[in-house]
Amino acid sequence: MKNMILSAALLFSAAVHSAVAGVYPGNEKVVKTFNEVFKNARNIIWSNTARLYNVSFSIASVRASAMLDNKGNLLQTVRYYNEDRLPATILYAIRKDYPRKDIFGVTEVSNKHGIIYRIVLKDEKSYMYIHANSYGESEVISKYKRGDK
Repeated sequence: MKNMILSAALLFSAAVHSAVAGVYPGNEKVVKTFNEVFKNARNIIWSNTARLYNVSFSIASVRASAMLDNKGNLLQTVRYYNEDRLPATILYAIRKDYPRKDIFGVTEVSNKHGIIYRIVLKDEKSYMYIHANSYGESEVISKYKRGDK
């Protein structure tokens, strides 16, 4: 009977802890860095592993996420948006290299190696996934026939 009560108490404690873990990371260095860098963030959702903290949020109507380490160092940011937020040089290069394609969506990944734009292009027959760098150079990663046409 004691074991069953102890087990129930541990399960309840674990459930409460996991519910609270998504709300606040508990690491002041991580929170300080996040608040300094993303002052206007809204809809903040925290998660963490043993060594990394991930936070999803929105800022200026753009969905984003950030990865920080235990010391509060910002490791990577990811932003999701449409073509209207692409830098002009990237947009120009994409329009020039893929003139008959529409930009369906952009995922911008920024880390110590630089910025990569993961762009989904579409036309009447296919979706194309490309990676573009900050100079506008791009490469096709994959291409799929559209299943919705």
